[in-house]
Amino acid sequence: MSKINILHLCLQSPYNDYWGYQDNLLPKYHRKLGHNVTVITTNLMHDDKGEIVTIGTDDYFLNDGQRVIRLDYVKYKPSRISNVFYYYKIYNLLCEIKPDFIMVHGLGNISVLQVVKYLKKVNKNCTVIADNHLDYNNGKIKNTFINKMYRAFLKLFNKYMQRYYKKVYGVTPWRVTYCEDVFGISPNKTDVLVMGADDENINFENLSNLKNEIRQKHNIADDEFLIVTGGKIDKNKNIHLLMSAVSQLEYKKIKLIVFGNCDENIKDEILALSQNKNIEFIGWIPADVAYDYFVSADLVVFPGSHSVLWEQACACGIPCVFKYYEGMTHVDVGGNCRFLYHDSVDEIKKNILEICENKAEYSLMKEIAYNKASKEFLYSEIAKKTIQCK
Repeated sequence: MSKINILHLCLQSPYNDYWGYQDNLLPKYHRKLGHNVTVITTNLMHDDKGEIVTIGTDDYFLNDGQRVIRLDYVKYKPSRISNVFYYYKIYNLLCEIKPDFIMVHGLGNISVLQVVKYLKKVNKNCTVIADNHLDYNNGKIKNTFINKMYRAFLKLFNKYMQRYYKKVYGVTPWRVTYCEDVFGISPNKTDVLVMGADDENINFENLSNLKNEIRQKHNIADDEFLIVTGGKIDKNKNIHLLMSAVSQLEYKKIKLIVFGNCDENIKDEILALSQNKNIEFIGWIPADVAYDYFVSADLVVFPGSHSVLWEQACACGIPCVFKYYEGMTHVDVGGNCRFLYHDSVDEIKKNILEICENKAEYSLMKEIAYNKASKEFLYSEIAKKTIQCK
């Protein structure tokens, strides 16, 4: 594809330069593909403590040549209207940038009505797609009249907007269903666009040395089977069940490394379980270092609720075990993983032992994980998929 002008509209959440979220990585890899890339976003960002702060409006370039434009929303009276709809004036910028391809991140901002005006008056051949990260967990609203009216408005709004979208993506199958049910998007418009991993964080060219370094650091022998898990550790992640399962295994050549921050309500249990000689809890590690632990593992296990670490582990090309959720089976690309159907120590033990003892099955899982799943969940490939409908 020849060079085009790509615009990302990220108007629903704080935006930090160079972070590893989808609204950072898709523009990054669109730029790597050789296109002109602009991000129009809010003047909100996260500070070092994770708090949302307001900064000044700005227009600047990132190191790779992406242009970032930060806007403040229009302040109407009464302020309640402004604080619900967060309208950003973008039409003049659209006319200046003249995008050939627009990706709208999120389905809840009415500013995209200006995209319709741009399509009608300036560039009717511009391709527009949108994505959705909400589901029935993170997209719940309070059961009040005002909130129901707001959700009804968004449904009507998106039923109108979908005629201008070539595709509306959910980042999981469950979030595709949410698009259809809650936002009224027609199934013939929807598809899955998975989240994934930044290619640059996975050292594919040095996997053997990296694996040896991690194993030597943690005194894990070559013939020992290494399981890795981690993330934000709470009760719903069921990591305590995995640790209990490993501690009960009679097969002593299975080792488990757990990384991440613990909620206070489970911290004592995690620390107690980590006293087992086959388990090591290493605490918080930087996000990019987590990839090193994944590629060093023989198996990655997430026995509880979903996080983006699922997709990142798949991108590392390592066999995985995940808890089964309806609408979350996109991580299975043909045999790279198994699913757990119960919050059960015995079920976890059974699956680990079967994978360890059945060499032929494990070898096939490993082949599919490395040759298929790793490509499916890399942002270099995900970025290509978004513009294939251009």
